[in-house]
Order: sequence, then structure tokens, then C-alpha cells
Amino acid sequence: MIDKFPNLGEFLGCYFHQDWTCEDESAIAVVDRYLREWPNEDVQAAVKEIRQLLDDAKSEADLRAAVLKLGSYYEVGADGLTYREWLESVGKRLALG
Repeated sequence: MIDKFPNLGEFLGCYFHQDWTCEDESAIAVVDRYLREWPNEDVQAAVKEIRQLLDDAKSEADLRAAVLKLGSYYEVGADGLTYREWLESVGKRLALG
């Protein structure tokens, strides 16, 4: 999974790690910190990988499994979202920079 989505894996694994709530107060704050800290070309590569993952996934369960395999500890349901909704919103936010 990480071989297919290296930039997304870097983002999810490094920023939504097990203790992400100790560093940021919300998932949106995590995304904004990633935007501040990473080069735009890496961010845009992650956006492309988000789109590819969304296109590839056949179900919500597939998306959840992929996000977990890529290292994320963020449980999107806690914010009332599906993984598809969350990934779409993250992709849009990252694309806008």
C-alpha cells in the first residue's frame, strides 16, 4: 500500500500518528500544519494519491483499511464523517494550499 501511495502514506503516517491529538487540536489543524511544513510539490503529489485512492476504492471499508494501512490513527467517525467524505475534504484543502 505504501509503495502505491508514498506521499499519502508520509502525510497520514507522520501527521496522523498515534499521538496526533497531542500536537494539534483537530484534524483540520493537522492538515494545515502539513501544508505549512511540506513543499508544495509533495503536497500536490499527496492530492493526486488521494484522488487515486478514492477512484480505486470499491467501498467505505476499502477506504478505511487503506487509511489505516497508510498509518493513520484518526477515526473519522468521531467527527461524523465517512472516510470518503474526509479524504475528499482533505484533498480539496490540500489542493487549494
